[in-house]
Amino acid sequence: MATYVVKAGDTLFEIAQRFNTTVERLVDLNNLANPNRITVGQVLVVNGEGNDSDTPGPTPIPGQPYNTAYFDGLLYTISTDQRTYQRGRESVKITFIKCNVSSSTITLRYNTGQRVDFVALRDGREVWRWSDDQFFTQATGAVTLRPGECETYTATWDLRNKQGNYVAIDNFQIRGYNVARNFRDKFVSTTIRVTRQERPGPGDECPEGNLLDDPGIERWRNSNTPIVWNGENLYRTTISRSGQYAGELGATHNQPAVLSQIADITSGRLYRVTFWARENVQPGRTADYTLEAEIRLYNERGGFVSRVDPVFRPQSIPNNRYQQYSFTTGVIPAGVERGDLRFVFRPRSNNDNTVKIDDVIFECVR
Repeated sequence: MATYVVKAGDTLFEIAQRFNTTVERLVDLNNLANPNRITVGQVLVVNGEGNDSDTPGPTPIPGQPYNTAYFDGLLYTISTDQRTYQRGRESVKITFIKCNVSSSTITLRYNTGQRVDFVALRDGREVWRWSDDQFFTQATGAVTLRPGECETYTATWDLRNKQGNYVAIDNFQIRGYNVARNFRDKFVSTTIRVTRQERPGPGDECPEGNLLDDPGIERWRNSNTPIVWNGENLYRTTISRSGQYAGELGATHNQPAVLSQIADITSGRLYRVTFWARENVQPGRTADYTLEAEIRLYNERGGFVSRVDPVFRPQSIPNNRYQQYSFTTGVIPAGVERGDLRFVFRPRSNNDNTVKIDDVIFECVR
């Protein structure tokens, strides 16, 4: 497989003929949105024999998602070993290749020992960066690539975010960067899909880590609306156990409040919920409420199956300091596929106080 740099007057049909291939194949190889729109200087991966090919580039493995990008004589290629990954069971293996496809030697200069970086984004928001867990020498360096010469780098992402928790079930963009001077902001990207773990087979272990996204309740659209969590009658508070924010239930003190998030779970398993809570006491005011930390269980059709619902009263929640709480489900009934973890604040009409929730963990234990 080779590459071809588009020249003035080229059409995709003519390039296909030159390399003994088809327009459809070129569209597929290069992820082209519109076969009628190619630009001068654009690097195309071509499939076939021809006399006009430029310097050969890397050969992607059939069936693996990949993409290419061209910057000032360098051809970037990024690929992953699969298109879809089961959260808690599989990791993403990423390969990034940079090739000199020009006719001149290219020297890349670096500020440290780092040569590349890998990033995962969800809806344009960075959730993981490979270099966060790496150590690099602080000495400057240089790499020289002769025409046709390539360098290959690999990384593995275990589908955990920057906080060490599993990411949500969604599409993610994987980017590869060459961090040389003048190239630091240029990247090539591909897209993967993260799915829930399939039903466990004999001998399978629980997926490790927190099943929740944003367990510290850090992400808010505004002071009353979290981005990841759902709920009503909430308030974003800066009185947190860790991080910048926590969720406060009871913005209107005598009205019910809910904070919830849905996670994928599996029948036959045992799960544990751990969280931190504190009562926000108003001097001389009345605390008259209950706090329910419940898990509502649903089948694949969204039908309600059952629930686990311990109740906490004001006497068990400390005044103006966080305390850890934990409870464990029984064995999850057959047919259950989702668990809706809900914190439900139920005040009486004379209640004046609120409850703060932070650092929630929902995990499989057996």
